Amino acid sequence: MGGTRATLVAGALLALFGWMAASVSREHSTTADEIFHLTAGYSYWQTGDFRLQPENGNLPQRWAALPLLAQDLRFPRRDQPAWDHADVAELGQQFFHESGNDLPRMLAASRAMIALLGVAGGVLVFLWSRSLFGPTGAVVSTALYAFCPLLLAHGGLATSDMAAALGFLAATLTGWRLLHRVTVTRVLLAGLAWGGLALAKFSAPLFAAMFAVMVVLRLARGAPLPVHLGPRHRRTRGARSLGVLAAASVTALLIAWALIWAAYGFRFEGLRGPGGYNHAWADYGGGLAVRAAGWARAAHLLPDPWLQGFAHTAHFAAGRPAFFMGEYGTTGWTAFFPVGFALKTTLPALALLALAAGALVRTGTRRRWYRLAPLVVFIAIYGAVMLTSRLNIGVRHLLPLYPVLYILAGAVGRLPRPRWLGAGIALLLGWHAGASLAIRPDYLAYFNPLLGGPAHGYEHFVDSSLDWGQDLPGLKRWLDAHAAGEKVFLSYFGSGSPAHEGIAATRIADGYFDLRTREVLPEMTGGIYCLSATMFQQPYTLVRHGWTTAHEQRYAELRGWVDAWRAGRDATPRAAAIQRMIELEHLRFGRLCAGLHGRAPAAEVGYSILIFRLTGAEVRALLDGPPPYAR
Repeated sequence: MGGTRATLVAGALLALFGWMAASVSREHSTTADEIFHLTAGYSYWQTGDFRLQPENGNLPQRWAALPLLAQDLRFPRRDQPAWDHADVAELGQQFFHESGNDLPRMLAASRAMIALLGVAGGVLVFLWSRSLFGPTGAVVSTALYAFCPLLLAHGGLATSDMAAALGFLAATLTGWRLLHRVTVTRVLLAGLAWGGLALAKFSAPLFAAMFAVMVVLRLARGAPLPVHLGPRHRRTRGARSLGVLAAASVTALLIAWALIWAAYGFRFEGLRGPGGYNHAWADYGGGLAVRAAGWARAAHLLPDPWLQGFAHTAHFAAGRPAFFMGEYGTTGWTAFFPVGFALKTTLPALALLALAAGALVRTGTRRRWYRLAPLVVFIAIYGAVMLTSRLNIGVRHLLPLYPVLYILAGAVGRLPRPRWLGAGIALLLGWHAGASLAIRPDYLAYFNPLLGGPAHGYEHFVDSSLDWGQDLPGLKRWLDAHAAGEKVFLSYFGSGSPAHEGIAATRIADGYFDLRTREVLPEMTGGIYCLSATMFQQPYTLVRHGWTTAHEQRYAELRGWVDAWRAGRDATPRAAAIQRMIELEHLRFGRLCAGLHGRAPAAEVGYSILIFRLTGAEVRALLDGPPPYAR
């Protein structure tokens, strides 16, 4: 394939990617994190105050919120406790669902901005692959990228994950190019890319280790270093090359440092007015990363809100409740990301990656392997960190690996191409595209057929790997079509508003995600039970490990207590009684879910909301019958 034709094909593929990612916006409600990103980003532009959600990256928040400045939006009052305490969840509910703003328009505009970042990442994939494997390899890489369900899912959401993928790719490319030719332009581009990465995601310090390894490889190669600074062109070797690279790298770091300060208005303090951050610095403990951030904070080396975000991320990365393959934990599983990659990547993409690996092993020369070094270094270091990560709440954290792997997949373009092999590669790319189109618009719920496909995804992964609260519009359509006039019960994971979507339902056991006044321990009768997959697997409820004898004993105890309390035979104060009733509501929900685990749902909305149609007798059997100890 010629260079011009390849460029045109790649351009069409990336335009299609941008459209596919952005055009599904009206199919999906607010996902769990978008309300935080956009509320915070809009507040940064409008107030210059950075108290809200500093841990999610200033750059993607501002970038996604940029088009909102042209809309006539009403932002919540700042003279309220939610602002003083940086309660972004409460402010977000007001901003998104209670201020009369046009939510679909807001989301569509902000998500389109992230889709543009995805297109930019695809351009880098094409250019880098073309430099390594020629036009044909570049088209293979771009096609894999453009139809990747995981990239399409997060390329259409107003979060920081696509910005992080682009940031890591750009930082690696500009850093590697700087090591081989020092020019003013390359120093500037490296500094901007490094600063952008630092403002996109607080996993950015990983790049320091990657760049250090790249420097060692560059110095070990021993080739002359061209230096073009204005009219002066020269080549350096040995210790002098090391000095030049050190000076260039420090200059790029200073540019990145200045960019971080610029993002916060060149102010150390992040607050304007009374109040504070959602967490006090003392809440972050005394880990090594937090202590380092504390030292930088004392010295005012970086803006306080950036350091607050870094410390918050470092502290909470130590673990969170999570579900994986039928197990519950808080400190992660080594297999989480490998299994997630194997199931969330299309089978033809896996086949092409394996074919490319074989091609590189068979045809790789020392010079070619050297040119591949930054990609291999990135995969090795980033992959090793993911294997040891204790934060297993979403396969999305693998997103930066995909562009790098797809670049390497371009190696199939260098294989000898008998007609049968070319046809086979084309068929694999067509299969890849078909798998992506088949799951549309539910890209987030994509799972390949290895363990049953998306219909069985909830048995293996939940949270942002499948269910991020995105399917309220689909649930509304399903209820209108199949359950008109029936009693509806809902346990919802996410930050969307069922009421805002027109869903009238009794909420059960999801008070952590429902900030509004609600009935505690509502009566459960026959009806339509709509359970978010994440709630069904219960990492965020009080019943996290299946149903046990301890759960059964406490359930019986609280049921007896609540009858006595309601009858006036127990003197427990109301505030304490409500907490007990919330506990009982969770236990009752846990017993219900444990009993439903052996039953196939009647329907799955977007593969993320499970629908069970239960009679009154069935509900009573699940709540009052033999304990469901075995799942």
